[in-house]
Amino acid sequence: MTDEDQSKKKTNNPKSYQVRTECIKRKSMELATLCDIKVCTVITGPNGELQTWPDNLDACKEVLDVYSQNLIPEKKQKESSTPVPEQGEKDLLTVVESKLVVVNRRIRFLENKNVALADKGKRKRIE
Repeated sequence: MTDEDQSKKKTNNPKSYQVRTECIKRKSMELATLCDIKVCTVITGPNGELQTWPDNLDACKEVLDVYSQNLIPEKKQKESSTPVPEQGEKDLLTVVESKLVVVNRRIRFLENKNVALADKGKRKRIE
C-alpha cells in the first residue's frame, strides 16, 4: 500500500472524522467562552449531513445574519433598510461553502503532514 493510499484511507476514516468534528466544536466553544464572542461552526459531513455548533439553529442563524450584514458595503447598508434578500442568503451560502473547501484542504494537508512526520519517527502522531 502506497503512502497516498494510506493518506486517502485516513481521510475517509469515520472515526477520524468524528474525533475532528468534536475537536472543532470544542474549540468553537472555547473561543466563544474565552473571548466572549459569538461563534458559529457549520460542518458538512462526508455524506452531506449538516452539523452546527451551537446545536441551536437560531443561535447559528443570528451569527450568520451578523456575518452577512458585514458583507454588505456600508454605503448600500445605509441606503437600504430592507432585509437581505434571498439572493444574499444564497451568496452567503456560496461564501461559506468556498471557505469550507479551503478548510477541508487544510485539514487534509495537516493530516498528511502529520502522517509523514509520524512515519519518519520525528514525532508521535496526534489524534
